[in-house]
Amino acid sequence: MFRLTKRQAAILLGVILLVIAGCCLLYRHNADWKTRLQQATVLTEEQARNINSLQNELSLSKQNAEMLAAAVAEAKAGERQPEVKFIVQAPTVQAAAKTVAEQINQQDKTLPPLALEKTDRTLIVPNNKKTPETNWDVGVFKVNNYRNWEWAVGYGWHDRDRYMPVELQRNYSKDRAMSAEVHIKDTGKLVGGEVKYVIKTDRLFFLF
Repeated sequence: MFRLTKRQAAILLGVILLVIAGCCLLYRHNADWKTRLQQATVLTEEQARNINSLQNELSLSKQNAEMLAAAVAEAKAGERQPEVKFIVQAPTVQAAAKTVAEQINQQDKTLPPLALEKTDRTLIVPNNKKTPETNWDVGVFKVNNYRNWEWAVGYGWHDRDRYMPVELQRNYSKDRAMSAEVHIKDTGKLVGGEVKYVIKTDRLFFLF
């Protein structure tokens, strides 16, 4: 039976506490970073159509930036209609965009629920092409990022054999992916695996 001396036990306890403290600090840092990224950000139309600007200002991958730039362009061309509209009072369109961003970041309950919905990013884009005689348009884009990779680990069994499944999935588009999974026994021996082509749908066999 393995036994620890008091000194070894104290060192081990100290290491465990340091690891726990480090994990807590890392979790807090990531949570704060995620919260900052979720804050509404105001960009000009030119910035919102520029993939590099979107990547730098919103910390987006190139793929997500391309999808967002396309959505902004579609909205500008009238091909994408807003899900909800609301009015704010402001002297200029720039001031209106700033007001909307502040209201969203402060979770102002006078705004529609869709505007306050928690998403990965919130982009505010003022439309400078309107005339002063008409209402200014300020576009609010709620963005949930597309994830390139997914991974999973779990516990599985087949008959009396037990193993740990480890899966890695590469998403090539919003509805297509390739997945590879290996099965590992507690001895570390590789005992099986799977390769899958994944199709994501809103309805299963047109029923649900």
